[in-house]
Amino acid sequence: MTTTPPDELGSLITPELISYLGAGTMNPQRLATSVDYAGLNIENLNQLKQLHFVLYSDVVQYVERLEERLRRVKTEQQQHDEVTHGEVRGPIQWQQTFQQRPQTGDKTLFVISNPAIELDIPENRVVKKLLATIAAPLREDIENADRSWRSMWDDADIVDFQRTLESNVYLNQLPPADTIEITDQDLATTRRSRHRLYSKAAELYRLYEDLLNDRYDEPDVQKLFRETIVTPTKDYVLFELFCVLSEIRRLQRDHDELALQRIEPGMDELALMENDRRRVAVYYDQGGPLDFFTAHFDAAELRRDWDVPTPMIRRAEALERHESLVESFLESGKQHSYYSGRPDLLVVEYEKTDDSERLDRVRLGEAKYTRSQSTFATGLRELLEYVHFAQEAGQDGYVFDDQLDTADMDAILFTDGVKTTLDAVDGVEHRRAAAVRDLFE
Repeated sequence: MTTTPPDELGSLITPELISYLGAGTMNPQRLATSVDYAGLNIENLNQLKQLHFVLYSDVVQYVERLEERLRRVKTEQQQHDEVTHGEVRGPIQWQQTFQQRPQTGDKTLFVISNPAIELDIPENRVVKKLLATIAAPLREDIENADRSWRSMWDDADIVDFQRTLESNVYLNQLPPADTIEITDQDLATTRRSRHRLYSKAAELYRLYEDLLNDRYDEPDVQKLFRETIVTPTKDYVLFELFCVLSEIRRLQRDHDELALQRIEPGMDELALMENDRRRVAVYYDQGGPLDFFTAHFDAAELRRDWDVPTPMIRRAEALERHESLVESFLESGKQHSYYSGRPDLLVVEYEKTDDSERLDRVRLGEAKYTRSQSTFATGLRELLEYVHFAQEAGQDGYVFDDQLDTADMDAILFTDGVKTTLDAVDGVEHRRAAAVRDLFE
């Protein structure tokens, strides 16, 4: 039996991503890693929005036609008055001339009117501001990214665009882009132009402002996100996000007294819900406040304990010898672990008091994009290892048994539809894609 098509998974999670991003309640850095922005230093939500903007087909097409359209830049002819002495190089403004001569006593003074070509008009300012807005993420993020999602921007296109901005005589006569302030009147004037260089520039710049100002109800903003949301290149990662986002939905349903919080720079949580009595943090592909690492045992100490099985001692000896040989061959050490892992989903709930908080509940999840029973068995083993090896940082002992009992330690194995006899056994739940999909409705 085939798995759920990736396109179907993407159609379910895209509105969620748009909603959470718009509200600022999803960690853009964690999301960037998940949706194959890996390698880019995504520091904040605005940077992520700018990246989406330059990936939008309307923006790409605008730049493709740019060089041709810039040949017909609009100018205005304006009259500039000039005071001359003894020579006349244009039409004389006699009224102004007779007004100024008595003030200077110079009978050779003339005020003449010379026509001048003016480029610094609203339409050109909007174009220059828009092009600078496009150029920044291309230069800082796209150009050095080796990812399929930037295929519409090949290196030659980016170089040509940058060369146009640097060498165009019209653009260079305008003020620097960072000093240009675009008003609503500028946009209105520019949008009325019959020249697509200008009318489209106004449309795109308005879209950019709507995007940065979180106007996610605007149809054009929603269209941009639907088109440019970068889904994972690996289908199993898409399935993991599908499961994690469904769990956030379930938490919102079960904890309607908690409000989703804005994610601030530097936070590790993918999402956070909180009030004055409880805090619920959601992590994706991270250990968060828990540690899932146990160093390997010392072989000599194991040998002194006659109760330790020989295979465990031999494994410790092999790991110790491996560390030594890696150091000899490569001059670099490697720390081996008896166990090391990282769950796909981690939800930690804290009970808050006036001056502290206490770990109250943990939910661990593993997602397998499969309908195979053998893969189900592998995922179940991994999930149980997370449960039994989880430790809270700075605390002694393991979370399971030492701090929480079975009732407070949830384990969920997500699959795309493996057929099982039961949906839950001994504190472990099996959740199929069909049940996950229900949470999106």
